[in-house]
Amino acid sequence: MMAVKKPETNVETVTYGTIDTPVSRQGIIVRDEYVVKSDRAGTPFYEYSEGDYVSKSSVVCQVKDTASTDVLEKKLQSIDKDILETQKSRSDLSAFSEDITRIENNMGNTVEMFGSRSMKTDASYLYSMRTQLDSYMMQRNEIWLSERSSYEQQLSQSMSSVTAPESGVVAFSYDGLEETLKPDALEEITVGQLSGSEKMTYISKVNNVKEGDPLFRIVRSNQWYIVSNFPANEVLDWKAGDTKKLNLISEDSTTAVSATIHSITPGETETKVVFSCFTYMDEFMDSRTISFSLESETVQGLKIPNNAIVEKSLLKIPLDCLTESGGNQGVLLVNGENSKFIATTIISSDDSYAYLAQSDQTLKLGDVILQGTGENAGQYTVAEVETMPGVYVANSSMAKFVPITILEQNQEYAIVRSNSSYGLQVYDTIVSDAKNITEGQSIY
Repeated sequence: MMAVKKPETNVETVTYGTIDTPVSRQGIIVRDEYVVKSDRAGTPFYEYSEGDYVSKSSVVCQVKDTASTDVLEKKLQSIDKDILETQKSRSDLSAFSEDITRIENNMGNTVEMFGSRSMKTDASYLYSMRTQLDSYMMQRNEIWLSERSSYEQQLSQSMSSVTAPESGVVAFSYDGLEETLKPDALEEITVGQLSGSEKMTYISKVNNVKEGDPLFRIVRSNQWYIVSNFPANEVLDWKAGDTKKLNLISEDSTTAVSATIHSITPGETETKVVFSCFTYMDEFMDSRTISFSLESETVQGLKIPNNAIVEKSLLKIPLDCLTESGGNQGVLLVNGENSKFIATTIISSDDSYAYLAQSDQTLKLGDVILQGTGENAGQYTVAEVETMPGVYVANSSMAKFVPITILEQNQEYAIVRSNSSYGLQVYDTIVSDAKNITEGQSIY
């Protein structure tokens, strides 16, 4: 009947399997970078966008006193459109209007003087006229250009061109740690010096700035670093120069990168590891802290669903309290001058202790049992309990709690050690969802 009757609860057979177990860690990002600040108050006008590469001495932005620069720039635009024609039409406004008028009168007189000569004579006089006119025109243009230069000088006093001292990638954010967290100070950087909640301040490209306000940040190199701590026992075989696969975790994605161990600084319980990366710098250019995990190592063993795992409190007694009688294992319960053998169910044991089910009504906390044998026998009061994870095995019609040793665990499954004396075995049948199961409950 058991062979054909369906169980009342969901069960499954335990088999060998594998899981991936990434552990999320926190790190500090260190870059070769610097922040450029404004040398005056005004409105910034940028020539580049976020992530653009700029060469050394490139003008990244101009900071202008727009109240005065707008007027000057309009004058220069008017001159540039048609400098000769424009200046002629506004000669009465020019600071050099008298000089312009004098030169233009000389040009007119020259044309009239040569024009009175007969075309029937030698035409060489035309070359002389051209030479004189060229000279007058050059003088006039020099005067107009000098006026343009005076506007440019006035304009330069009302604006600043801000350049990149060194080449790199432009960023419009900063956090004030650019001068503290530097590649040449990696040995002094510790994970504990940051709270983990540091945020970048974003630079507006439209708001006015004051003198000393940050205008932009330049990241000089694609090489960047991640400083993090690891449990010392996990990195005993790591060494500088090793390559590790890191999964960099952002809000909406995970990016896999290949990183080289730049340095290792051992500690008693934690070891500081500095990773060096050459890719994806631009994607994390606006971050100072980062979450990441190592590429998962596959763990193999008995694979069970997390929903099958429960915890149970077990009585803890020394092994030398156990005795046998009639082929059964148990303890001798002390009752005054007498003792009584009580059979017990051993759930698990280690080198020093045995762990018994509390569901046994024959033994409970506070009971006194014999410890040892013969003349060395003493009394032991049951006073300790141990909480252990386990599953309900359903090889028979009754649910039986079996302790497990979890090797690794992710969100859905756990890998459990096999072949222990009291533990789970391959091909055991277990309850898949143990939240509503109790010890000894009928499964079929």
